[in-house]
Amino acid sequence: MVRARKRTVAFAFDIDGVLMKGTKPLPGAREAIQELQRRNIPFVFLTNGGGLTEEAHVAKLGQRLDLVLDTKQFIQSHTPFHDLVPEYGNKTILALGGHGQQIRDLAQAYGFKKVVTSSDIMKGCAHIHPFPEMTRAHHDEHGRRCSSSDDGSAPSFTSGSNDGTGTQIAAILVWTSPRDWCLDLQLVGDLLLSSGGRIGTRSPKNGDSALPNNGYLQDGQPRLFFCNPDFEWCTEHEHPRFAQGAFREALRGIWDFATRGLAKLEYTVIGKPTDGTYVYAEKALRRCAEDLNPAREIGTVYMVGDNPESDIIGANSFQSRYGFTWKSVLVETGIHVAGSVPAHQPYHMAKDVKEAVEWALNKEGVGTKGITGCIAT
Repeated sequence: MVRARKRTVAFAFDIDGVLMKGTKPLPGAREAIQELQRRNIPFVFLTNGGGLTEEAHVAKLGQRLDLVLDTKQFIQSHTPFHDLVPEYGNKTILALGGHGQQIRDLAQAYGFKKVVTSSDIMKGCAHIHPFPEMTRAHHDEHGRRCSSSDDGSAPSFTSGSNDGTGTQIAAILVWTSPRDWCLDLQLVGDLLLSSGGRIGTRSPKNGDSALPNNGYLQDGQPRLFFCNPDFEWCTEHEHPRFAQGAFREALRGIWDFATRGLAKLEYTVIGKPTDGTYVYAEKALRRCAEDLNPAREIGTVYMVGDNPESDIIGANSFQSRYGFTWKSVLVETGIHVAGSVPAHQPYHMAKDVKEAVEWALNKEGVGTKGITGCIAT
């Protein structure tokens, strides 16, 4: 007879507004994580942040919290982009977000071999930016001018021609919040109206009412992927700042105007609160629980977050693939303001992450008697 394994509680933590505010740890964050480490309770970090490899990001977080953390417990907004490598790994992609070579290096680390950035395209198409005065120096420094190639082995971009000889961009991946919105909105718009994803072209099918979507996005244009639905995020500023979701909404408005409202903008979004991100989190939690104690299995997962539009609705609506019970805990140290009514009701509300962990452990019968400075394992 097979004996049932003992149940354990588990946690998923957002980072910005829960553990960190900008570059500074929030009160009680280190102590809360230490308590879970001391008790061998499985947890993961589930963030809509990104811009670095998982290894680099977890090292930065560990340094700021003065803790030893495991990369396997870290799920960023763009971690599911790994699943796109089999389809696009050998095709040219446009990688947006970040600055300098940050996103190019990240995409290549994931396995995408042919990565171009908006700086590269600006370097090859001098007049593609409608208002380059403030950002030209950055693009000149970081853009890579590519030699012409017909086989796609080295990207080439030509502006003002419609001969289809330029490099075909197969997908646009937005890895983190774009910095030069003016250029990036222009490029995405150009590519979605192009013929075959080639800069400088316009599809003759655009506006053809005999075709699906009135002819828009019917001519081999690149697929568009976003990895962070958040409209705002919590920084050290007194009010939340625009995030990748705001860029997406700006693009939707531009697209609606450019197509006279005749065409739907087609794109894929991952990151919280989308289902796929929570699937990734469950897999990571199962691995973590197995590593800590193979005799236990997860019963309840507490999602601790500050954003009702991502953390709370995501946990509330997710259907576990492994029979876990997900419960949301909303803290008041980030997007959600104490005393206000959240758009989506959490299972529980707490002042901060330390109080959230104490409450959850006590509810699960793992009393803490108040978390203090614990010794990390």
